[in-house]
Formats: sequence, C-alpha cells, structure tokens
Amino acid sequence: MLDMQIPTRKAGLGLVALALAFVSAPAHAGLVLFTGADDGAGSLATAPNSTAAAANFDAAVAALGIENTITFESSPLGTFTSLTPASGVTLTGANVNNNDQSVVDTTACTNALCGYNTTPGGSKFLQLFGGTATFSFAEGTDAFGAYLTGVQNLSETITFSDGTNQSVDIPNPGFQGGTTFVGFTDADKSIASITINVNNDIVGVDDVRHDPGRVPEPTSLALLGSALAGLGLVRRCKRTLALKPIWI
Repeated sequence: MLDMQIPTRKAGLGLVALALAFVSAPAHAGLVLFTGADDGAGSLATAPNSTAAAANFDAAVAALGIENTITFESSPLGTFTSLTPASGVTLTGANVNNNDQSVVDTTACTNALCGYNTTPGGSKFLQLFGGTATFSFAEGTDAFGAYLTGVQNLSETITFSDGTNQSVDIPNPGFQGGTTFVGFTDADKSIASITINVNNDIVGVDDVRHDPGRVPEPTSLALLGSALAGLGLVRRCKRTLALKPIWI
C-alpha cells in the first residue's frame, strides 16, 4: 500500500488564513492631504487653488471607493443640537458661546469674510460661529474633504483619530478671508468622527465629501472564495482517502 501524506485541517486553515491576510492587507497606507486657499475669494469662480485641490481630492477618493457629498440642501434652516445631514452621518457642535451651530442660506456679512454656499444651484451651508462641528460616521470613513469659506484666523484645524490622534491645519487665505478646500485620504482606516475647529472665526462649511465604510475588493473576495473552496477539496480528499486505501 502506498503511504501518502494527506493535507491536514491545520494546513487547510493556514490556506484560509493566508487568503484573509491578502483580503485585509492594505493596498495603500498613510495620510494624504489635499489643500488649497484663495485670498479674498467670495465664490468658487475666483478660487482656482481651492477648486483644484477639490478636484484632486475627488480623483483620489474615486480610486478608493465611492464619494458621498453633503450639500445641506435637504437640511432644515436654523440652529440644531444634533443634525442628520445624510444617511449614517450625524452632525453636532457648539459655537464660541457654547450655543448651537446653524444651517443658513444667507451669509452673516460678505462671502469672503463670513462664508457662503458652494453647491452649484444651491443656497444652504453650515455656518460656524466659532467653536466646533463634529461629523460622526456610522460606518466609518477613510476620506474627508470640504470647502471652508470666510477663514481668517490662524491655528484652525480638523482633528480626528485613525488609531493615532491627528490634526490637519486649515489654510488661512489671508486677512481678507476667502475660500479654502481641505481634504485628506487615510486609506484602509475607519475613522468614526471628524471635528472642525474654527476658534472665534465665522466660517462657512459646504460640499462635505466622505467615503463610506470599507468592504473587501472583488479580487480579494474571489481570493477568499478560492481558499474556502480549496479547504473544501482538502477535506473531501482526506475523507475519501481515509475510506479507500491506495494499492500499488
């Protein structure tokens, strides 16, 4: 009788573990920033640096997954304690006097100094009267970007945790205010919440982009399926050979 080595259950599980490693292994890594600022710009038509940064960010997110954009056009006007501007997204925050932040359709002063709507054909935007605004994502996100208008002060930031506390500076266009775009990708991370901090400044926030929760890519799923099928074949071969000796 021929003595044959049959793949063991441990070896089969090792095959699956290897496939899972490929599924979960990051194809990209690291925080990548996309920023642009235009001094005195009171519209996107006069903000080439900001719009270029937004276009570059959009292209990067397209390579990662699907980009969702929050325009606030379906949000109610007025102050809020907690707002759901899109499915799976919750917005909270407090202004410099610890009062609620607001969704508005008119600026508090001029566009360049107090912010404005950046959605084509739209009118609404989030207006921050100093303080903070926090976007929380039920499914997590690995990318975030937004137009911030009316920025005048230094040391304004976007903060979050991707396993490590991170802080991204909001570019200051200049003392005339203006338009900025700030975005970042953080591939293969799942960020639960992101906070915009604008100190004592009046800032408009609009066209907020994010990439919803990650799922394995089709090629990774195919690899996992092949590994599981292989494990099934190993089990069938082992069972068959255990029942029927092979003679020579």
